[in-house]
Amino acid sequence: MNPSPAPSPLANLLAKHHIKVKFVLVGGWNTVFGYLVFLSLDTLFARAFSRRYVAYMTAMVLSNLLAITNAYIFHKYVTFKSDVRGRRIIAEFLRFTTTYLFTFCMSLVLLPIFVEILNIGPKIAAALVILACTMVSWVGHSRFSFGPSATKDPK
Repeated sequence: MNPSPAPSPLANLLAKHHIKVKFVLVGGWNTVFGYLVFLSLDTLFARAFSRRYVAYMTAMVLSNLLAITNAYIFHKYVTFKSDVRGRRIIAEFLRFTTTYLFTFCMSLVLLPIFVEILNIGPKIAAALVILACTMVSWVGHSRFSFGPSATKDPK
């Protein structure tokens, strides 16, 4: 009998960080999803509203609500495999949206600091903000939204 070959370093790395990999993949999917919903709604609303800003702002609000809901579903069932059911889903969803709100506020604070104080161009600054928010989002979702203490039954 031939012994099976030892797993590659890449396979070991992926096995060790599989939840983080799923987190990034789900985040990527959700970004594409949210943008496609925005494009679709903006196209639809551009025909329905006479003022252009009403169309794109309405599309932005609705697409964000749908993207947050989509992200919750995919992170709950794919990334973190949360077993929370029943009424406790409401509390879990509120923790999830709180994490989203925190990273959104964080981006509103960091972007002007990077651009106005540190003199980093807005495009590079936005990329750095996305990276920072992704790391904070990981910590928030893995420890607060879906973490072990978040899924325990209240006694």
